[in-house]
Amino acid sequence: MKKKSDFTSSFHPHTTIHPLVRDLYKRVLLVGRDYPAGIEVVRRKAKEQFFANGSLSTETEIKKAVARGRWYVRNEIVGVIQLRKYRQLKSRYYD
Repeated sequence: MKKKSDFTSSFHPHTTIHPLVRDLYKRVLLVGRDYPAGIEVVRRKAKEQFFANGSLSTETEIKKAVARGRWYVRNEIVGVIQLRKYRQLKSRYYD
């Protein structure tokens, strides 16, 4: 497991973050609140992926990565959360 300082060591305080990337990160954290494994797991995985794609420099590459991230949020994370909520309702009323 990586330490907290591993993620922040490569971060330069004067580095600007592309607005689309910042918006995607906020979406991930917003949706990740209801994730079954918890927000900490979502935050750690999101940071790993964002730092892995930190070397993208052209506008086209950034937009493709953001589109892939939005797809992941919309389809994968939301799907897992809906399944969890469905199972919770089912266990309350039918089991």
